[in-house]
Amino acid sequence: MSENRTQPLLESARREFARLAEARGLLDTRISITARTLSTEEAIGTPVYDDLPILRGKEVMIEAEFQGAKGHAFTSAPSSWEGSVRDLLSLTLDTNQQRALLTAAMNAVLRSLDLVDRTIHCHSEDIERCGNRMAADLRREYGPISVGIVGYQPGLVAGLAKHFGPANVRVVDLLEENIGRRVGGVEIWDGLTRAEDLVRESDLVLATGSTVANGTVDGLLHLARKHDTPLLLYGVTAAAVCHLCRLPRRCLLAA
Repeated sequence: MSENRTQPLLESARREFARLAEARGLLDTRISITARTLSTEEAIGTPVYDDLPILRGKEVMIEAEFQGAKGHAFTSAPSSWEGSVRDLLSLTLDTNQQRALLTAAMNAVLRSLDLVDRTIHCHSEDIERCGNRMAADLRREYGPISVGIVGYQPGLVAGLAKHFGPANVRVVDLLEENIGRRVGGVEIWDGLTRAEDLVRESDLVLATGSTVANGTVDGLLHLARKHDTPLLLYGVTAAAVCHLCRLPRRCLLAA
């Protein structure tokens, strides 16, 4: 799950976004897009879990606003930015900071055009509810399968372990403090060394949309194709990218 600096998926999304912006007459009009770092309570409220990355200061939610519409993105490299859509399109994509800015901003712009929804992260108890509902939906659709999760999200792990059994759930994460932990009977593997094991041993993979911002999504898509394993991105971060690149996405309780 190493970072891919060439960023084929995000580059493709940006090209489609540029075409869309030009077609809608947005490129030559000065439009303000701002991104700001959200406090934990603003971003996710007061969830029942105390080990979410945002609560441990490992990730931060940034919020882009465009013509009254908002788009969120998780990132480990938050920053503020303001400019036109044309300025946005000129950003390079070789850092987490720049990828997160583009991702959040595209979410806000596409939300303003009613092309995507669920771009604002769910709050408090909805985080737990989301995990249970996601697991129940997947069980109805796919039956008793094994599911891999890329990016530790406690509500999702708990929900999947409940509906599929701990033995049928695999998790990888990049945070060293999470690796080796057992949560709900599920061991968290090292995403740098065990991502292919997870994809190979799973019937379906759920990958956090944060993989778009941190540069690891292309490597995961390559592994999914190699092992013929369906991969779904989940959460708010990948809303615009999934729409622009026609990728499946799951996000149930976001606003």
